[in-house]
Amino acid sequence: MSDENKQADEPTTPDDWALDEAEEALQFPDLEAPSDAQADEDGVVAEEVDPLTAMQGERDAMEDKLKRMVADYQNFARRAEQNLTTARQQQLLEVAKQLVTVLDHFDSALGVDPETTSTQDLLKGVGMVYDELMRSLTAFGVRRLDVEAGEPFDPNQHEALMRQADTDIEPNHITAQLQPGYLLGDLTIRPAKVSIAE
Repeated sequence: MSDENKQADEPTTPDDWALDEAEEALQFPDLEAPSDAQADEDGVVAEEVDPLTAMQGERDAMEDKLKRMVADYQNFARRAEQNLTTARQQQLLEVAKQLVTVLDHFDSALGVDPETTSTQDLLKGVGMVYDELMRSLTAFGVRRLDVEAGEPFDPNQHEALMRQADTDIEPNHITAQLQPGYLLGDLTIRPAKVSIAE
């Protein structure tokens, strides 16, 4: 073979060599066995995840989230109970403070000399203690329930102790109040004790 034929068959420049290699690659592609790993755009190989493993991971994550939610709820319930207990204690403390003042008035009344105190003065002192007690109860929403003859009987606020014949009052209406009742807002602490017409 002559030198001219050799030069015609062999690439003469690096660019020619690259073209020849590309042509060979097209004619004889590398047949590689399929791989479980896939390369991303940066060339980093990422393993394929088994679907069962992925689902187990999601399950574990949801279980952890549920446990955290249960713990948060238990903490909330515990704090709510503590706040309720504290609020009750605070209310009882306020009531006790008011009643202690009333007890002070009773101490003063009991400390008077009976030899020098008239019945009128004693009754006046009792009235003052009563007024102080009612002021204390009113501060907490307690009010006295008084009823009058002729009012309709309300089993939510009245307690009938007896029936009386009264031609001037309709049946099942109040004829007389025997003892006052007491309310806390709309709640009945003690119903008014009454007699009703037959």
